[in-house]
Amino acid sequence: MTIKLVTLKSDKTLMATIGEDESLPGAVILKEPVQIIIIPPRSQSDPGGMGFLPFLDYSEEFKTGIVISPNDILTITTPQRELLNQYNTMFGSGIQIATSLK
Repeated sequence: MTIKLVTLKSDKTLMATIGEDESLPGAVILKEPVQIIIIPPRSQSDPGGMGFLPFLDYSEEFKTGIVISPNDILTITTPQRELLNQYNTMFGSGIQIATSLK
């Protein structure tokens, strides 16, 4: 299982630990998914930002895995390191990946 960004055809981008279910070929399983939301600037000096909004966190499957049909998925991509570190702080081991020094 690996952490990925899953963009749905409904224009929502989710971040979750993803896997596959052998009993449902092609389906994607999302564990502890969060929706990536854009936070608009509140003033001229505020650049705005982004945040996490738990996705279906009141469902029994939030921790065990929510099944998403491949027909609903637009793309699956790899999150940037900073975003991955923020997710790991909330749901993972808390281990952060260091940036390389150049």
